[in-house]
Amino acid sequence: MGPVTGAAPAVTPVETLHLNLLGPVEAQRGDAPVKLGGPKPRTVLAALLLARGRVISDTRLTALLWGDHPPATCPAQLHTYASRVRHLLGPGVAVERRRPGYLIRLPKQGVRVDLLEFQERAARGAEALAAGDPSTAAGELRRALAVWRGVALGGVCDPLADAERDRLEEERLVTLERRIDADLELGRHAALIPELIALIAADPLREGLRGQLMTALYRSGRQADALAAYRAARATLAAELGLEPSAELRRLQQALLTGHPSLLSRTARGAREAPPAGPPRRGGTTARILRPAAPARAETVPPPAELPPAPADFTGRDQEVIRLATALTSHRPRRPDQAVHVVTGMPGIGKTSVALRTAHRVKRSYPDGQIHLDLHGSGPRPLDPAEALGELLRLVGVAPHRIPAAPDDRARAWRTRTAAGRLLLVLDDAADERAVRPLLPVTDGCAVLITSRSGLYALEGASRTVLAPLTPTESRALFTKLAGTPLTDSEPAAASAVVDACGGLPLALRIAGAKVMARPHWPLSRYADRLGDPDRTLAELAVADLSVRDRLMEAYGRLAAPVRRALRFHSALGPHPVEPGTVARLLGTGPEEADELLADLAAAHWAEALRHPGGPAYRLHPLVRLFAQGMLAAEEGSVPRVLPQHASWTTTRTDNTA
Repeated sequence: MGPVTGAAPAVTPVETLHLNLLGPVEAQRGDAPVKLGGPKPRTVLAALLLARGRVISDTRLTALLWGDHPPATCPAQLHTYASRVRHLLGPGVAVERRRPGYLIRLPKQGVRVDLLEFQERAARGAEALAAGDPSTAAGELRRALAVWRGVALGGVCDPLADAERDRLEEERLVTLERRIDADLELGRHAALIPELIALIAADPLREGLRGQLMTALYRSGRQADALAAYRAARATLAAELGLEPSAELRRLQQALLTGHPSLLSRTARGAREAPPAGPPRRGGTTARILRPAAPARAETVPPPAELPPAPADFTGRDQEVIRLATALTSHRPRRPDQAVHVVTGMPGIGKTSVALRTAHRVKRSYPDGQIHLDLHGSGPRPLDPAEALGELLRLVGVAPHRIPAAPDDRARAWRTRTAAGRLLLVLDDAADERAVRPLLPVTDGCAVLITSRSGLYALEGASRTVLAPLTPTESRALFTKLAGTPLTDSEPAAASAVVDACGGLPLALRIAGAKVMARPHWPLSRYADRLGDPDRTLAELAVADLSVRDRLMEAYGRLAAPVRRALRFHSALGPHPVEPGTVARLLGTGPEEADELLADLAAAHWAEALRHPGGPAYRLHPLVRLFAQGMLAAEEGSVPRVLPQHASWTTTRTDNTA
């Protein structure tokens, strides 16, 4: 929740605004409640806060408000609810329209979110517990749990409650179990027994609570009752689920039978291991009772199989997939440069599709699991490496309450977990090198596929696959799959015009196919004419939550300001390759500086670099050029006159790419 706090307009609030999710969803300014209204505005507020500063799309909000049966007026109603939330929360809170949806930004002062407060205190308590400070841990964890006022997300629409309530309740229960662990370390076992009995009655299948009750009973001198608690747990699991207790609970039962020292609290173990007072024994050594090593805590979990399905209509890219699959399934042990592969290219070029197609082809070579993790690198809030490591550890079977709090400890735990395995890791949409370095396994048995709009050229030991636009033949094949053979065969000229307008960009072709299928009563030529009009091409390449303009805008915002300016002015110079000197005259810079800016554009896959006897030249993808022309008009106020281009460039072929 932390990154929800952003650069919203600074205010000096008179009273703190409380935004509460851990119970009935409500807002309160000082002691006065803010009247949010019915379930739908509460749902919009809760969904925006749970999105943690990221854009939540209109499609997602619509599903959370109305489920599978939205009304025809849902766009207008959604706008009304967002406006109402903005008005009710006041000027200090920014509820912004960001295509394809909305996001919320909170000021750094004057707003408290109960979920954020809970998570911060819970994290501090977990860190203290891991550091051997149960007293501090118990206090922080108890204060974290006190933030809860009842069942989370009360008063929201059912789809949001169904999607998020179980996750929040799991966070609460993990924190509760950690607080009980801290109290056990502090010797409060007798007082915990009634609480644990009540908790188990409410949640009889939670084995962590069963184990804590067994431990508390044993430490209270009730070994027989502790063993009876195990038998009750086993009977419940068998009756309800047809399962035996977990390996950890079975090990705890064995420890109870033998009176293993690991059942004692840390303080009691320390006293038991301390040397007795008195003179040293014969041989000059002091007698000491050594406790045997605790049983291993290996968890029997199935290997992760987290790969989303590859697109069923995947078309082209055969050579790229074959090369990647060959690299991922041969040469064991690998050289360092054969373990990490980056798939890169311009926005909408199909990087994720290629990575997933490859991953599914080679997954049998990675019996210890396949993991897909979206790093959200192109969004407003990329996934922090520490968060990513926590998710990875959870996916390989580490219980949430055993995941270290410190980022460095998480990285070490991840490397340890993957050290002897053969795991395939797909890191989707990486922002930069820093986002992925801590996530890379160190063993040659593992492999990593990374998709990124950046080439990640500073990432050590990585190979790269740069995706170009689909060929005309591949483009036509994909569009035919999406729109249907009868339609494309009935109007072949119009189909060719649609394919040409998409410029080989898979995202554009996918949108075009969806729009054609959604308008079966239109002749294909009508859509081809609309798509072929440069003034409306990008507007036509948008459907549902897919939009070429939005995808380009996300990436455009991540470019440095001088590079964005070079892109804008380049777009005024026509469709042919442009030499740096020509761009330099428009920018008012020297050719060398212009060449640097254009090279940065090419490295980020906004431009295509071409070889030429006189030096490099650069060409924009047709859809990128249309987008950049729109930004030129919007940000510069006027469009410079197109300068004449050297005639020799008019016939430059794309197979001369650098």
